[in-house]
Amino acid sequence: MSKTYKLPDNFIGKEDRERLESFGGHTIAHGRATRWHWGKNDNGDDVFEIYRGGADESLAARVHRDRERDIFLAQNELSQPIGSGELEHVMAELEEYFSRLHGEC
Repeated sequence: MSKTYKLPDNFIGKEDRERLESFGGHTIAHGRATRWHWGKNDNGDDVFEIYRGGADESLAARVHRDRERDIFLAQNELSQPIGSGELEHVMAELEEYFSRLHGEC
């Protein structure tokens, strides 16, 4: 008999976690951020956060998953939307966002 597991609504799988961490490293390598961090929001959902600013470090962006709608959501430090949808699309939107923040566009 096999067990049935109910995953939490905010579940971010191992492959998606690795892709987000890789994106965080890429963003840091380009000098657009200083670190990334896994945290939890007020509801206890997993949130991938990217910070920038050195000594005056501040949150630049966060990504979490809305399992009910089966999409990833990216928001800036003011909780305004950056992008939503498949993870690849969200990371492309974040790339453009960080490029603008860094003065590359």
